[in-house]
Amino acid sequence: MSNPSSAATADSTYGLAFQARPPASGRPSALLLLLHGVGGNESNLSALAAGVAPDTLVVLPRGPLALGPGQYAWFNVAFTPNGPKIQADEAEASRVKLIRFVEAVQAAHGIAPARTVIAGFSQGGILSASVALSAPERVSGFAVLSGRILPELEPMLAPPDRLARLQALIAHGRDDGTLPVDWAQRADAWLDRLGVAHQLRLYAGGHAVSPQMADDFLAWQRSLLAPRPPAQLITDGEDTILVGGAAGDAPLSIAPGSDRLIRGHRTARLPLDVAIENAIMAIEDELARVPKHVHGSDIAGDGPWLRAIARAAGIGDDGTTIGRDAVEQIFSRQAAVAMGRPAAAEGLPDDPRFVATLLVVREIMHHLDIPFIRLGDGGADAPDR
Repeated sequence: MSNPSSAATADSTYGLAFQARPPASGRPSALLLLLHGVGGNESNLSALAAGVAPDTLVVLPRGPLALGPGQYAWFNVAFTPNGPKIQADEAEASRVKLIRFVEAVQAAHGIAPARTVIAGFSQGGILSASVALSAPERVSGFAVLSGRILPELEPMLAPPDRLARLQALIAHGRDDGTLPVDWAQRADAWLDRLGVAHQLRLYAGGHAVSPQMADDFLAWQRSLLAPRPPAQLITDGEDTILVGGAAGDAPLSIAPGSDRLIRGHRTARLPLDVAIENAIMAIEDELARVPKHVHGSDIAGDGPWLRAIARAAGIGDDGTTIGRDAVEQIFSRQAAVAMGRPAAAEGLPDDPRFVATLLVVREIMHHLDIPFIRLGDGGADAPDR
């Protein structure tokens, strides 16, 4: 990735051109995405990037619509006496592109959704709200700086139980002549109805990011992305539990542990493929009751069977993370074993604890939207994929 003073990076992996400010402290453990307004470009909010915590990667994407030299947008809009009229299909296309962009950046740098904030000015703030309110599992919070929440977004809103984990900031100038302050007050009321925890802050001035607004935004996002250790995953025993991190002060049971799965489902009277299907259903039943604030959280583990899964995926003992795609590939190989192929032919241990741990890890990553699990002490290195 480039720094904010360089030309934008264009890479088909991400789907959008962007600039990035790498963290001052080496590998990032948090991510802040800053979106420019209509007619702007990826350099517009680079001054905000200078105020973030040293562990934060700042990414500044460019809108996909070119309006002129150095001028871009997320969608076309006309300002009429009856209010702004948008090209809704363009706004929707940009929302989808940004969700994929966020996922790609998180995967490339091993940053959990719980350590991600998206924010923007004007039209960039609009898209920040659109991403967060339709895909709340991708970020921990969003900020709308002199923007609004599109009424057209309503059909795409996530249900309240998924929105409950979000934090938001609505910041607006009292004398904004482009998007009157009424839009901020409407956003405030709408977020109240949706049950999204948020702050509304109004400032002297017009359609701009004032120095006070910038300071308040930076303080808000730093508090949201304050460093905290990942939750520790323990799969052995009767229950799979999380300790610390998003789990809170007390250990949180989230699924059956390997002991319970083996005792309840690995029996001589059941073929292995049937036992696996039954175990998956039991795991899913318990994962469905996991609190929403745990979804997308930062998780680490260092059990011997988790390490065995990593080795089967080609990750050495010095590897620091295992991603969801790698676990899914191991599960496909285990499925072949369940259908009669020798475990040795797939390079997998022939041990029920390996199978039980694999099933738990796979279902946790899918159902709780965990893109990767840190290995060892939970250090914030980039993922092994």
